[in-house]
Amino acid sequence: MSFLMGIFLIGRVTFGIMFRAFMLSLLFRFGFSNDVPASFVFGDSLVDVGNNNYIVSLAKANHDPFGIDFGMPTGRFSNGKTVVDVINQKLGLDFSPPYLAPSTTGSTVLKGVNYASGAGGILNNSGEIFGGRINFDAQIDNFANTREEIISLIGAPEALNLFKKALFTVALGSNDFLDNYLTPLFSIPERLLVSPESFVATLISRLRLQLTVILLKKKALFQSCFYFVS
Repeated sequence: MSFLMGIFLIGRVTFGIMFRAFMLSLLFRFGFSNDVPASFVFGDSLVDVGNNNYIVSLAKANHDPFGIDFGMPTGRFSNGKTVVDVINQKLGLDFSPPYLAPSTTGSTVLKGVNYASGAGGILNNSGEIFGGRINFDAQIDNFANTREEIISLIGAPEALNLFKKALFTVALGSNDFLDNYLTPLFSIPERLLVSPESFVATLISRLRLQLTVILLKKKALFQSCFYFVS
């Protein structure tokens, strides 16, 4: 058990390092442009900024030692800023607020919203060992609500222009392996019935559909800055 958990922890740390390196490379590629009006974030604990504070879940970061750099826990699963926080700052944007925060409403959403949730995954059953979490399907539904709110605030033409120029980040997928298919003991029955190849194929198929739904909700504005990190 300890050996397996060691492998999982190494995998999670490696994923986090690769994600940060990739996002920073995008930052240098596209520069510090101020033409990005908003930042919408989907994902798991790598980019959760506090959504799990508002749900019943074992996956929470609203306690010590998290948030040391902020002087208090914020719900981020880190000492301080996430890599998306850093990129937002470089783009001249505020931190994208958590969708579930009561203050995330009105003109606040015009600068972007963070829908990410610790333990969330591509598949709806991923991360269920932690109890409450917001998986990708639910995050997309939440984005649809934000989209309607933005349209009501500034009208459809301006809203579409905002989404066209906005930064969209999707950072999830590790929980579908670590807290689903590879979960010690709990996943043994599934692994006996489903090969790794079949599981990966299911993930890819599901993710393709989910990304398509987001694009459709953005009126298929494919010119937007849209990145998926896995």
